[in-house]
Order: sequence, then C-alpha cells, then structure tokens
Amino acid sequence: MIFQQFRYEGGHLSYLVGDEKTKECAIIDPAIDIEPYLESIENRGLRLVYIIDTHSHADHITGAGKLAEQIRCIVIMNDSVDVQRMLSEDKGDAIGIGDILRENALVTIGNKVKEGDRIEIGNLLLKVIATPGHTQDSMCLLTNGKIFTGDTLMIGVCGRTDLPGGDTIMLYNSIFKKLINLNDDIVIYPAHDYQNNINSVLGYEKVNNPFLKLRELQEFIEFVIETFPPPTGAGMQCGARKTTIPPISSSSTGELMTKMCVALEHVLEEYPEDWRKWNVTDVKKLKKELDEGKKSFILDVRDDDEYEEGHIKGSKHIPVRELPKRLNELPEDKNTEIVTYCESGFRSSHAAIFLKAYGYKNVKNLEHGIHEWKEEDYEVEK
Repeated sequence: MIFQQFRYEGGHLSYLVGDEKTKECAIIDPAIDIEPYLESIENRGLRLVYIIDTHSHADHITGAGKLAEQIRCIVIMNDSVDVQRMLSEDKGDAIGIGDILRENALVTIGNKVKEGDRIEIGNLLLKVIATPGHTQDSMCLLTNGKIFTGDTLMIGVCGRTDLPGGDTIMLYNSIFKKLINLNDDIVIYPAHDYQNNINSVLGYEKVNNPFLKLRELQEFIEFVIETFPPPTGAGMQCGARKTTIPPISSSSTGELMTKMCVALEHVLEEYPEDWRKWNVTDVKKLKKELDEGKKSFILDVRDDDEYEEGHIKGSKHIPVRELPKRLNELPEDKNTEIVTYCESGFRSSHAAIFLKAYGYKNVKNLEHGIHEWKEEDYEVEK
C-alpha cells in the first residue's frame, strides 16, 4: 500500500493512498493548495484516479474541484452530500463560513457512495462506513489496518455538531453503533489534528477520548453542548474544546502519545513501504537467546483474556492501551533490551515505537507475535 500524509497550517491533514502494483492512487480530503499532491504523484510515477472528501468541509475550501479539473478524475463523496448541501444553503453567513460552504457546493461529485460500498484503487479497497453527525455526509474509510475518519473521530475529540447539517444524535450512533465496535489495533488518520499528532490507535482512543466514554444519549448530548465553543468562521477548529476540559495533549499520557506519533513519523520517513520492519526480531532468534540465558525484558501488550490463555514464560503484561499510565512498571535503565509482542506483531509494533519515543534505546518487536511462537510449538505459560 502506498501511503503519504500531508499536513497543512491550521491542523488540516490529507492523504495519498495507492496500490503498489497498478500505481493507481487517490487523494483523501485535499486542501486548496494542490501542489504537494501533484509533486508526490509525479515523483512516485502514480496515476490519480479518485479524489475523496470524507465530508463537506466548513472550515476550509476543498481542493477536490481544483485537483479534478487539473487531472480530470472523479470526485467521490457520501451519497448524503446533496442533503448536506441543501441544509447548508444560506446558513453559513451568520457564523462566517458562508463563502466556504458556497464554494465547496460547486464541486461536481462524480460518484456518490453509501454504507458498505468499496472504493477500488487498483488492488487497494477502501470500505465506506457512513458516520453522519459532524455533517450529514460524513463517512470513514477503512483499509489494511487504517481508518480515515475525516472529522467524525479525531485524536482525543470528535467533530463538532453545531454547524449546518450537524446532528449530535447521529454522531452518537456513528460512534457507539459503528466505530466503537472496530478492532483496537486500527490506526486512526483524521482530517484534522491540532496537537501535532499524526495518528492514533482506536484502542487508545477508547480509553482516553472523552467522546468515546460510554454514556446514555442524553448525557452525551449535554456533554457535547458544554464542550464546543461558538464557531469562529474560516479556520475554526472542527474539534475544538473549551479550556475547562483539559486537552489530552496537556496530560502526561497525551504528551507521550504525541511523542509516539512523532517517532512514528521519523520511522515512516526511513521505511516508507513497511515501517514495522525497523526493529523486528523473530521467534527463533528470541527463543535461542532466552535458552542461552540472555536477560531481556519481555513485554506482552495483549488484553487480559489473551494473556491468560497463554504467554511467553516470564513476560510482563501491560495492555498496549494502558502503557502510557504504567511506565513505572518498566525498567529504569533506558538501555535495557525490551522485546514487545502481541498476537500478530501489530499492536506490539506501536508499543515498541512508543517506548522508543519515550527514550528506551534498545526496543525490538516480535514479528508475527505469539501466533508464530505457538506454531513453532514453543512453550507458553498460563
């Protein structure tokens, strides 16, 4: 999978995704400055086939129309875009976003998708999940352990519902009937972030994002009303929170998450095609080292029930979502070799990057995890 993130002033994030074999690609949530996309497409020898807006943007003018006009390709949006445009018509002037809404409404949508549809980009498939709430036409795109969440779900917050077309009840249903049920390992890539994060993991958000805290509907509605300040026109934060609710980045766990994401960004630059290969070790090598008496700190980052079913003898158990809050249980010496593992190596790869960002200098991730350990018929402890 070809993947690149673009960050713009004001916290706007957009993405290039594509298929390595066919060299077909798509741009998700483009900004009006389209030059970085054009440059990347040319340098990589790609062919742009789709431009996708995850929702009707209210804080900035989309680059979808400009990009489609230059390259002659199809713009894709959720099939509720017409409803959203109707609800937004002549509604934005009072809050300073009328010109943005009118400009974005001029973009011709070539393909309108719905819940469960799949967007094919060569061999890459993006599964459409309709997630109305921030807007009527909000959707998320799921593929290969990643989810592009638009402004439905951001890092530590969700999209505001007090703009034209917003609906708090719809957002509640989108979160608690759809997104909350997805796998904890899925990496979240939103359309905005204001704390210099580049991604998050759904399991982390379930624990730390107050919008994902289980609430009754009425309690959720009251929380949302108290959370978002009045709209401030162009450039406003679609996920802003009042200062009376401390942002996640001001807490110790939030700062560590930011460090983790910065570290991941560096790893992505060094290993753009498969960033999880930067520090792997394999089960045969680990087993040999343990048999020879090598002292390594083995860290199992799976959930409690998985750990109880069987783990590598002597391993320390800290679920990946709890890691930021339980750092005091790790070795004080930052030169200690730490080997992280989970079922397959995916969750533990994030744990390894997190620990590297925190300052541990000798962190390895067990490739293919305990699944391959068991396939080799190595001993597990229950």
